[in-house]
Amino acid sequence: MINKESYKNEFVVNNASSTFSATPGFQQTVDTITEIVAGVVEQKFYQLLGQTPADFIDIEVGKGAYSSQLFQYRAGYVGDSFESCLVSPSTGIGRNAQSSIIIDGFTVKNNFWRMEYVVSEEQLRMALVNAETFSLIEENEKSRKKNWDLGIQKVVFLGTSDGENKGILNQTGVTINTSLITADLNVMTYAQLKTFAASVLGAYLANSNNTVMPNRFLIPTSVFAGLGAQCSDYPFKSIKEVLLEAFVEAGAVDMKFVHCAYAQTANTAGTGNRYVLYRKDPDSLIMYNPKPYTPHALYPINGLDSVSVAEGQFTGVVAKRPAEMLYLEKSA
Repeated sequence: MINKESYKNEFVVNNASSTFSATPGFQQTVDTITEIVAGVVEQKFYQLLGQTPADFIDIEVGKGAYSSQLFQYRAGYVGDSFESCLVSPSTGIGRNAQSSIIIDGFTVKNNFWRMEYVVSEEQLRMALVNAETFSLIEENEKSRKKNWDLGIQKVVFLGTSDGENKGILNQTGVTINTSLITADLNVMTYAQLKTFAASVLGAYLANSNNTVMPNRFLIPTSVFAGLGAQCSDYPFKSIKEVLLEAFVEAGAVDMKFVHCAYAQTANTAGTGNRYVLYRKDPDSLIMYNPKPYTPHALYPINGLDSVSVAEGQFTGVVAKRPAEMLYLEKSA
């Protein structure tokens, strides 16, 4: 079960304007020369500062709705080597080498999600006759959808609080490199940046056995915000431009820098920055959304109250090939 109190606290932390008056409610006291301004000022929450979860990971929608788990097979070659297949026809009948595979699979937990709100006839009528009318139903719908969006956003990076679903930043089985990040990128000297740029792709390729190039570099937002500064020794280029050019010149031609605030406390100790170099590819890293957010119409539950229930399903992030991810952080 997901810890609801913990989730509630995380939701509030991401809220940029959580202070409300001591007397909440749509019945407020005003004087005779007060003009009520139309519209509703809504809460603001951290939402990746213009990015979307799809910038970080592929999310497959609609596969496996109402199943409790998703399963996928894996296959690998375990037969004879290439050179053992060489034969000498002139000497007579030879022994053919053998080709074989091993098959296993992995299972992904499929989470069921529900949320409801209840409105009363009295509330609806009072809102209609209020000096400035507004829709309780519309505001409830928007707030509930925001809860879903923020929840999915958090799962993309950190999984769920019960540990049963992982995110991009806390996968098991991913190598953690503590030698490459000697200082955060935005405060590295030119010499440190040069050493980092010359070494980081090599470390990634060694980790993945030279099978793929990365195409995403996830950077903590507090660090990313400083990468626009001028790079020393390169007066016309930013730190970001110098680093990105180094990746592209080395062969990571589709490299993209992304950033999130969750990475600012994602290191092993849970107190500092974690960087992630990885490949955004559904065969490498994926999240499933078997049933998208689905609201249902208001339904009367008695003579005066109505309820609306929304449902959805989601999984955590699945690292199909953990060797295609590399965590970078400063040593303790």
